[in-house]
Amino acid sequence: MEAFFLALLTAFIWGFVPFLEKIGLSSVEPTAAYLVRCSGIFLGIGILIAFTPQFPSFAKMGIKSVFFLVLAGMLAGVVAQLVFYKALKTGEISRIIPVTSCYPLFSFLLGWIFLGEEITVSKIAGMLFILGGILLLK
Repeated sequence: MEAFFLALLTAFIWGFVPFLEKIGLSSVEPTAAYLVRCSGIFLGIGILIAFTPQFPSFAKMGIKSVFFLVLAGMLAGVVAQLVFYKALKTGEISRIIPVTSCYPLFSFLLGWIFLGEEITVSKIAGMLFILGGILLLK
């Protein structure tokens, strides 16, 4: 049950942040806004490092893990965020957020195609629900 509440809290935070970003983007170009937003990330990392003991798992990381995590950070933290800001700056928050939140559809497809993950009735139902929501917003 704890995992569910943590996921729900995450969803709330991820839902609240675009509201703040939309307001922050009102008079700023998306790339400049993104660079300012990154200062919040650096501040958060500084606090995390200050209050977290040593990170022994860093020494255990292989080159493959490092490569894929750095690539994921660049794609999600830079490329997708800049594209998202451009969409959020020009579109309605109530239309942009549901579309950008359909990423589980792509994760499902990639997991099935490349990782051999199982297709279940509940997964298909979830994907159809997501697709239906996107089509309603279009």
